[in-house]
Amino acid sequence: MSHRLQNYILLTIILVLIIALIITNKDKITTEESGNEFFLVNFDRKDFKRLEVLANRFKEGKGDNLMLIPPVFDGGYWIHDVMSNGREIYWTVDNTRDGMSSNTGKQEYICKGIDIRESEDHYTFELSKCSNYKEDEKLVMVSFLKERLKK
Repeated sequence: MSHRLQNYILLTIILVLIIALIITNKDKITTEESGNEFFLVNFDRKDFKRLEVLANRFKEGKGDNLMLIPPVFDGGYWIHDVMSNGREIYWTVDNTRDGMSSNTGKQEYICKGIDIRESEDHYTFELSKCSNYKEDEKLVMVSFLKERLKK
């Protein structure tokens, strides 16, 4: 059997396995739960509810993923990728598009807890039990102004 044919067969098998894994292990999110939104850019009531779904699904041991792109006040975008397998949350903050930032790059966090803290003016999503941080230390992922959620 030629080397080229062996590579083709191996690639075909890998693709079939990947497709089978996706089909059999996919943890579906219903349209009612998410609004089928995976990109949060407005940071309004709808985006808050969608991030709340991610937090609740995590607490139920279910996976989810989102991309958060907060509004820009000056500089460039900071893109947040939030992926969860139901046991850990992988949060990557990419500010390489922000020419005004003094510390440009990607920061990656792996955490085992998520909570929503309420203050007088904000709801704040906090990650906890993160690698390379103290057990009780909380990392602020994103905050929502309560005023924007009323609309």
